[in-house]
Amino acid sequence: MTGGAMTGGAATARRQQAGWQRVLKRFTGDRAAFLGASLILTLVLVAIFAPVLSPFPGDVSEFHTAQRLRPPDAVNWLGTDRMGSDLLSRILFGARITITIAVIAVGTAVLVGVPIGLVAGYYVGWPSNLLMRVSDIFLAVPQIVLAIAIAQTLGPSIENVILALSITYWPFWARLVYAETRSVKNEVFVESAIALGASAPRVMILHILPNIASAIIVRTSIGMGATILTAAALGFLGLGAPPPAPEWGRMIAESREFLPEAWWYATAPGIAIFLVVMGFNLLGDGLRDILDPRIRRAVGRSE
Repeated sequence: MTGGAMTGGAATARRQQAGWQRVLKRFTGDRAAFLGASLILTLVLVAIFAPVLSPFPGDVSEFHTAQRLRPPDAVNWLGTDRMGSDLLSRILFGARITITIAVIAVGTAVLVGVPIGLVAGYYVGWPSNLLMRVSDIFLAVPQIVLAIAIAQTLGPSIENVILALSITYWPFWARLVYAETRSVKNEVFVESAIALGASAPRVMILHILPNIASAIIVRTSIGMGATILTAAALGFLGLGAPPPAPEWGRMIAESREFLPEAWWYATAPGIAIFLVVMGFNLLGDGLRDILDPRIRRAVGRSE
C-alpha cells in the first residue's frame, strides 16, 4: 500500500510538472504577456541597480541652479528638472519608490483580503455576511476618493500612501476569493475531503486555495498596475513622498508651471508610469488567458 501511495504521489507530481510546462509554453507564446513581463522585469532591475545605471546618482536630491530646466542633450539624456537635477537619474531612483509602494500595498491587501474571502466563502451564516458587508462599505466609496481622504488625514509620506492603499484595496481580493470559494466549495473533491474528516482550515488551505490561486494571481498582477497609478495620483496631489524624493507623480505635478516650454519635464515620468502600468496590465491579461480554463474553453469553441 505504501508503494502504491508513493507511485500515485510520483504520478501526481509528474502531472503537475507537465501542467506547469504547458503553462510556461503558453506564456512564452503570448506576445502581450511576454512584453508585460519584460517591462516588469526591467522595472525591477532598474530599481535594484539604480545607483549603477544612474548617470548622476549623487544629484538626485541636490540643487544645481545653473542647470535648471535644460532640454535633453548628450549629457542629460532626458533633460533636467526645476532643481537642475538629472531627470533620468531621478526617474531611475523613483522606480524604487514605485515598486516599494506597489509590492507592500498589494501584498498587505492580499494577506488581509484572501483569508477574509476564504472564511466568508466557506462558512454560511452571520459571520460570513458580516465580513462581506464590511467589504461592501469600503467598496461603496470610490477607491481613489477613499485613498485621498486617508492619505490627507495621515499626512504626506510613503508609509501613509502604503497604508491608505492597503486599506482601500483589500476588499477587491476579499470579494474575488469569496466568489471563487463559493464556486469551488461545491466541487466533488472538496466534498470528498470533508467526508473523509478533513478540518475546515485544511480544506480551505490545501483544497480550495490552490484551485483559486490562478484568479488571485491574475487579480494581483492587474492590481499592481492600478496601485502604481493610484500612488502616482496621490503623489501628484502632494500626498505621496515629500520632496525632494524622486516620486513620479510629484515630478509631473512640479512640471505643470513650466509647460509647455519644458515639455520633457512631464513627459519622462509620464512615460515611465505608462510603461509600468501597461506592463502589469498586459501580464495580467495574459495570465488570465493562460491560467483560467473557462476562458481557454471559450476560445477553443470560438475557433
